[in-house]
Amino acid sequence: MTRFLSHRGESDDAPENTLSAYKLAMERDSDGIELDIRLTADGEAACVHDETIERVSGVRLAVSDATLAALRQYHPVPLLSEALAVLKPGKQMQIELKGPWPQLQPVKAVLDRRGGDRKGLALSSFDEETIRAAADVFPELPRLLLTDLTRRFGRFPAPEQVVACLHSLRCTGISFLATAEADAAFVEALHRAGMRVVCWGVRSDELGLAMARIGVDAMTCNHAVALRAEYRKRIAG
Repeated sequence: MTRFLSHRGESDDAPENTLSAYKLAMERDSDGIELDIRLTADGEAACVHDETIERVSGVRLAVSDATLAALRQYHPVPLLSEALAVLKPGKQMQIELKGPWPQLQPVKAVLDRRGGDRKGLALSSFDEETIRAAADVFPELPRLLLTDLTRRFGRFPAPEQVVACLHSLRCTGISFLATAEADAAFVEALHRAGMRVVCWGVRSDELGLAMARIGVDAMTCNHAVALRAEYRKRIAG
C-alpha cells in the first residue's frame, strides 16, 4: 500500500520545515515526514529547503554562510536531530540532502547519536555525487535519486534505463516527478529490479491518486493525510 509522506511536514497547514509542521504530521497520524537538510556555517544539519531563508522569512540570509543561531533570529529553523525526535515509532522519514555535500559526516553524526533502529529512514538527493557517496556512509539506508525522468532522459524512459542509471549511482530506488506517463508496468519493473519507487511534485489530488493506483511505494504531499483519506475512500476501500 502506498505511504503518504508529509512534504516538509503538513506544510499546507503549518510553516514548511518547522517543528510545528512535523508535529502536525505526527498528530494527524501521517505515514511519515519528508524534509530537507542543509549544512549551516557552524556545521549543523538544519532543516531548510532553499539556499537562503528569504522565501520563508523575508531575510536574504544564506544557510551555508550563517550559524544556526543567526538563522533562528529570523525563522524557527529546526535541526535534523529535533525532527527525528518528533518522529513516532513505525513512521517513515525521507531526508533530502540539498545541494552538493562534500562530506556526509554531520548527518551520520546525528544518526549515530540518535542510535536505535534506523528502519523507516531513507536518504534522497538530486545531486548525483552526493547520493553516490551516501552508499559508503549509509549502506544500510535506502538511497533515492530525486529526478524529473522526462527531463533527465529527454523523454519518459524505459524502466531498464532507469535501473541502469540507479545502479551506476549505487542507489536503491528513485523519487521521480509525478507524471501520467508512468504506469503500473513501469513501477512493477522497478520493483522486480529491487528498487524502491517514490514520487514527488503531486500537482493535484487526481495525479496523486493516479500514482497510488500504479503502485508507488510512497509519495510526498503537502497535505498527505487528507490525500491518504481520499485514497482510502476511493481506491483502497
